[in-house]
Parts: sequence; structure tokens; C-alpha cells
Amino acid sequence: MSHFTLRVLTRQKTVLEARATSVFIPGFEGDFQVLGNHAPVVSALRPGRIVATCNGEQKDVEVTGGFVVVMPDRVDVLVDLADLTPR
Repeated sequence: MSHFTLRVLTRQKTVLEARATSVFIPGFEGDFQVLGNHAPVVSALRPGRIVATCNGEQKDVEVTGGFVVVMPDRVDVLVDLADLTPR
């Protein structure tokens, strides 16, 4: 399975930076999944939960609205506020 770099960023800090195989994004017009080698996408986000699979482990991040930039080898999530939910 293809990996990509996932970064969840606020203006103040990097909330999460990891190698991921899958991420579910709360898109403004509906949730969508990103896998490695995904076609480039820029989308607005609604408040919700990002769920990523990183090294076989699930990571959850609660986010406010913002934007996501998807490239084949990288996903950057840019938000005002984000909170990594402990598991």
C-alpha cells in the first residue's frame, strides 16, 4: 500500500505530521477518503474529525473548518484550530 506524508497545521503549530496510508477528511460538500497516489485536490473543510491510519495505528484529529491540499505524496490540512484526540 502506498504511503504519503500527512500534516495537520494551524498557524501556531504542527498538530500531526506522520506517514499515512489512508485519511478520511470532513470535506465541505461531504466526507472523502485519500489514499497514496491520490489525484491532486484542493477542498474546503467543515468542522469535524480527520481519521488517519499511520503505521497501522488510527489517529483522530478534531478540526475547525479550513482547507486541505492533496498531492500524490502529501496531504496538508490547514485549519484555525485542531486537537489530536488521544486513543
